[in-house]
Amino acid sequence: MGLSATLDVALADAPDAVVLGIITAARRGDAAAQAELFARHHPRVARHILRMTGDAASVDDLVQEVFVAAFGSLGSFRGESQFDTWLHTITSNKVRNWWDARRRREARERRAVFEADRDAAATGPDETLEQRQQLQAFYTALGELPDKLREAFTARAIEHMSLEDASALLGVPISTLSYRTRRAEELLCQALGLPPPPGRGDKEGGA
Repeated sequence: MGLSATLDVALADAPDAVVLGIITAARRGDAAAQAELFARHHPRVARHILRMTGDAASVDDLVQEVFVAAFGSLGSFRGESQFDTWLHTITSNKVRNWWDARRRREARERRAVFEADRDAAATGPDETLEQRQQLQAFYTALGELPDKLREAFTARAIEHMSLEDASALLGVPISTLSYRTRRAEELLCQALGLPPPPGRGDKEGGA
């Protein structure tokens, strides 16, 4: 069993006071405590980043940014929410910044050749050129969505989270989450030239 799996088992059975003790030690700059937090949470953070960006080449850098920001802000974590939820907020902010920077870069470079080469290198040998182009088109359209719509769609359609779990993680009512997911689907279909999704009646909740 690897370090991350061992920590998962140990901390899953640990009382809240023990977990908070690790966080308290990490807040003081304890390197071992910070390593425990990183080992426990970085796989989930990395998966979330990959699903939100579709860019495997950017995952490691963004993970590092997330944990540098988290360890620098541990003083603001008071245990009033789950640590996962607090860390998810930091991750989402970093991903938002990444999308903003990517949009600015693409506006300047007009989707330069190196981007296509990078995407091709990140895909598996069994994927066809058409599949890579479709995936690139999808993530380009996803990046154009408002942040709140993109995050709702990613949680529900890409990470396959339940309504209840996604609602708790994003801190919005289920009705709002359903509306945002539905609206994101509509905008993505428009951008990709696909038929609109079938009606679900998700009109409540607002944006």
